[in-house]
Amino acid sequence: MFGLNHVWRDKIEQWHKDCIGARKKQGSAVMCWGRISWGWKGPFYVWSAETKQEKSPAMRTIVELNTKGGEEEKRLNDLWRQSEQWKLLLERELAEARLARIAGKETGEKVKTTQSWRGKKYKIKNVERGDSRGGDSWRYVHLLCKPLLWPTCKERESLNPQFRLMEDNAPSHDSDFTNREREKFGVEKVDWPRNSPDFNPIEGIWWLMKRRIPRRRGSKEICTPAAMAVALKEKWVSITIGEINQEIVKLPKIMENCIRQSGGNKFQA
Repeated sequence: MFGLNHVWRDKIEQWHKDCIGARKKQGSAVMCWGRISWGWKGPFYVWSAETKQEKSPAMRTIVELNTKGGEEEKRLNDLWRQSEQWKLLLERELAEARLARIAGKETGEKVKTTQSWRGKKYKIKNVERGDSRGGDSWRYVHLLCKPLLWPTCKERESLNPQFRLMEDNAPSHDSDFTNREREKFGVEKVDWPRNSPDFNPIEGIWWLMKRRIPRRRGSKEICTPAAMAVALKEKWVSITIGEINQEIVKLPKIMENCIRQSGGNKFQA
């Protein structure tokens, strides 16, 4: 008999040696970040867990920032409610509500109407923290964007006025806080389509790096986050400009295939 055979296991056989499958322990995840462009390889960064010394002042600053954000939101909405735009909106929606009430009396049905004049035009979201192990928007902005990413963006822009930052829609990349800070810095960003890793050349670079990290045994085995961080940095150094350009050159063909499949990605680059 061929194929997969399923056998019922009795409750009392739960811990029998023939009923226990092999389980592999999941190791710690190591998050890294890198920057590439045509003919250029930028900085590389490996995330580490946030320490107590880093977290305490960060939390105090975030509380102050959120307080100021709430005050600014109130100020902007108070100004809006004093504007001609708000008055016109109020008049239009009240008129629509009166007509809806008249129609409701005739039909016997209650009609809901919009009352956006009661709401807020401006909303400033609070900065929220992640689990402190990786890069939430706060750490992303302060550890990566301000010291590394955005300054190199301005350098690339000085060489090419058409330069635009490209990054995916990870929460830390596209949060309200990150976007506000990026706009203050004066860095323009590509409008990134959702679920499109094939359009990002650095995905190919990550694949090369993973393939080049050998599966070591014994005393040379990579079994700690610190050892993996060292290995990742070594492999980033080994990536050549030619390999970077090769991944970027693939983009037009990838995009053509994606358009041909009406947004699909079942193709070989």
